[in-house]
Amino acid sequence: MADSVDELFAIRNLFSLGAYQTLINEVSSSRAPLSDAAKQEAKSYLYRSYIAQGKYNLVISELKDSQIPEQHAIRLLAIYLQAKSKGDNTNKETTVKRVTELLAESTNVVNSLVQLVAGTVLYNEGLLEDALKVLHHHGKNLEVRKRFTHYCEVYLKLEPGAIAGNNVLSSFMTIDRLDLARKEVAAAKQWSEDAMLAQLLEAWVDLRIGGDKYKEAFYIFEEFAQSHSANTVKVLNGQAVANIALARYPEAESLLLEALKI
Repeated sequence: MADSVDELFAIRNLFSLGAYQTLINEVSSSRAPLSDAAKQEAKSYLYRSYIAQGKYNLVISELKDSQIPEQHAIRLLAIYLQAKSKGDNTNKETTVKRVTELLAESTNVVNSLVQLVAGTVLYNEGLLEDALKVLHHHGKNLEVRKRFTHYCEVYLKLEPGAIAGNNVLSSFMTIDRLDLARKEVAAAKQWSEDAMLAQLLEAWVDLRIGGDKYKEAFYIFEEFAQSHSANTVKVLNGQAVANIALARYPEAESLLLEALKI
């Protein structure tokens, strides 16, 4: 895919905003010509959207015979989340091992989607340091960057002294986690200012900074809400949190009630 053309710009935005059913409809019905790489990535977004809807069996069944690393990782994520939801610890532990083995294979260590799946699974297992190590090499992948920033904040909050001597995390030992978040946002905006995920990341960091930044976060979510396809639980929750921060409690309650109806 040419660097100057993002064939999946709209699809990425739908996924970032949590418009999963709209994305599913778009990918399933689209007849737009795509490069082979874009077709595979669109398929990954499709199945990740099914996972977000809790349709684990569908993903597990349809990707059963896939040998593509990204699709294999997505299937393992579905298996893991299904096992976790059912309290099936045996299957869950087996899947964690399989995800770790997949990550260790060849170039999968720097495969952004395999990284995301492995980081998500390890984080859900409470293995925060291991998740950070996996996501550390995020390059210019916004999803991995966002996940890395969030997990680093959680890790530093829970284990403020544990990073000493760790080659991957030692650089953050003397950096406040909010400063790290600001740094990640600034870096992302240098090469992806128009991407919705970058804007969402900025909005959530603004909510952490507080003060005048509350209004900036509110305006970001408000702009997203103007789009019918972006009227999602994720956006409504963001608007509600911003309103709560601004002491606009009735408005926040109304938005949360609307989110419950979706």
